Amino acid sequence: MEIAVQGTKAYPSDWQAVRAIPRDELPALSDEQRQVARKLGISEEDYARSALAGQRTQEVLLQKTEALARFLKKRIEASGLPVTINRVVLVVIEDKFTVDLEVNGRPVVLRIDESVVDDFFDSGSEEAEKRLGRILDRALLGLTA
Repeated sequence: MEIAVQGTKAYPSDWQAVRAIPRDELPALSDEQRQVARKLGISEEDYARSALAGQRTQEVLLQKTEALARFLKKRIEASGLPVTINRVVLVVIEDKFTVDLEVNGRPVVLRIDESVVDDFFDSGSEEAEKRLGRILDRALLGLTA
């Protein structure tokens, strides 16, 4: 199963954390990154901080995507339905997960709001868990016959 994050962003907490890093401890920029910073008209230091904040957030987003994939896989296995998860992708710009499934050889695509996943994993919301279950059940209804 492929798991990915498409696009980037940086959480405010990651921005705050990288602002506190001394300049001499920031990662060195590649020549290409220096050129991009110049083209954007920002300092190399600001570019390095931006890249580091984005990298930190990207790691969290990938972990969230992996957690959703594990949840869906467990739920599907418990159902006993002949369903394969091929791909789970967080599309950052849309704040949505795209889940590509295969049901009896037929492709099925789920679109799940990132906010529902956040509610489930961040607060353990029972309502969010039910919503995730309903999204999966609705997508599979009638397709496994």
